[in-house]
Amino acid sequence: MTSSKSWLPGAALLWLPLVMLVGGLAVVWAGVSMAAVVNGAAGLSPGRVVAPAVREPRTADVEYTGPDGVTRTETFEHQGRLMVPGRRVQVRVWPDERRAELDDGDKHTGPIVYGSILTLLGAGATVLLVLWHHGMRFEKCRARFEKWWSWSWWWLSRWQ
Repeated sequence: MTSSKSWLPGAALLWLPLVMLVGGLAVVWAGVSMAAVVNGAAGLSPGRVVAPAVREPRTADVEYTGPDGVTRTETFEHQGRLMVPGRRVQVRVWPDERRAELDDGDKHTGPIVYGSILTLLGAGATVLLVLWHHGMRFEKCRARFEKWWSWSWWWLSRWQ
């Protein structure tokens, strides 16, 4: 005979903080790996839009000085940016591969930030779960927090 209560919700609740911790670490690792790949051999150079292309609306001629000191003018594709003559842009240059592209900004900061938040939440929840599992009750902690909070409000009200 099987019980009508399932063990899955309780077990999932116990494993969720650890899964959050490991998942957060994986997301941070992926973000750092993306940053290493993007910034590995590339350098940023300041550039200036010479002329937006007339025939193709998503291209623009950009003049930039590479790491070797040579000024080049190339036609770059862009994704919906406003390209007006004289506007300053950043050009990401890979001198070993002899290629360059317009810099779209940092795409790896999102995974690093969200993975860090997920890691901190997972680590905190894991510590609290382990403490609770070993018999620690949080009445004293809650009382200390309430006492600290009331003193904080009192000091903040006097400081203003």
